[in-house]
Amino acid sequence: MHKIFLTVIKIILTATIFSACSSDEDLSTPNKVYINVLFTPESFCTFGYNDMTIKAIETYSHKYGYDYSFCVPESLEDGMKYYTDWCEAKLDDNVTRSLFVFASSIYDEPLSKAPHPTAESHKDILIFELEKELPYAYTFDISYYGASYMIGSYYLKFSPVCFHVITANPYLSGLYEVMNGLTDATKDTPGGEVDLCYIDESPDGGLDDDDGAFIACMNMYLLNKNKMNIFIPYAGFSNLGVYRFSQSNNQITVGMDCVDPNSYSYTYLCMNKRLDLALDDFFQLWVNGDDIPRHTLYTLESGRITVNRKSSIDSDSEELDKLFEKAVTKEKEYYKTANR
Repeated sequence: MHKIFLTVIKIILTATIFSACSSDEDLSTPNKVYINVLFTPESFCTFGYNDMTIKAIETYSHKYGYDYSFCVPESLEDGMKYYTDWCEAKLDDNVTRSLFVFASSIYDEPLSKAPHPTAESHKDILIFELEKELPYAYTFDISYYGASYMIGSYYLKFSPVCFHVITANPYLSGLYEVMNGLTDATKDTPGGEVDLCYIDESPDGGLDDDDGAFIACMNMYLLNKNKMNIFIPYAGFSNLGVYRFSQSNNQITVGMDCVDPNSYSYTYLCMNKRLDLALDDFFQLWVNGDDIPRHTLYTLESGRITVNRKSSIDSDSEELDKLFEKAVTKEKEYYKTANR
């Protein structure tokens, strides 16, 4: 059964969610608009991608004046049923426009085979983290390449490093950006290597298995016990297993998506996506019917992804700032030559 939460069940958010919500600014549309959001099956965990999204959706419902509902499905099939029901239903009499948000690119393939709304339906689709333009949906991608290159370069300045990327499955969008960023850092500052471990092999697997992530980290650590190991999670809710392993085994990890580096003892740097800002960019145009690019790529330079540091390494701020500039330049070169 779908775990569908309607707008009458509002989430109680902390007072400091995002600075993007301003009490002085009223940009709400004069027309009634409605937004449906489809998440991945792993639900919410405080430090994950889904959490960033729902906080931003709630924040901007006040800023732009839309109503919304969302679904955390039991499976991809259940999620697509939620979408199909939306696509085939008529708009309510008091609704002039509707947006369906796919909060993950894992829905890309099933969406390509599903029906799409017509222009006359006054319905639009937005899908996160897709690296291509689609004729039936708006898309954006927030690249981890530059942030991965910057973080990899920082650690490689101290000693040879074995970077272990723990990912939910091989199908996650943007995984190759993380791998390529780290790999290029090891090429430019020799002495490192990059390993990849899948928790699961299915398109929607491994996203809700923190024990599996913990075991994967332990196996990699035992095989490389005499090296400096750094663990990088890329696995949704399962990221918590990587942080748990880090805490219990005194191993360095990289925070991912929306982690405060001061939350964990051995997490000194985090690459955090500012989904709130990316969504604000989109909503500023969409709610008022303005022209929107069909696809937008955000890189480190855009400010829609940040590398946050633990306060204990503030003494390295000058060095990190230099690496940031180098990573911005490297990322520009990467996208000029990358076959995307």
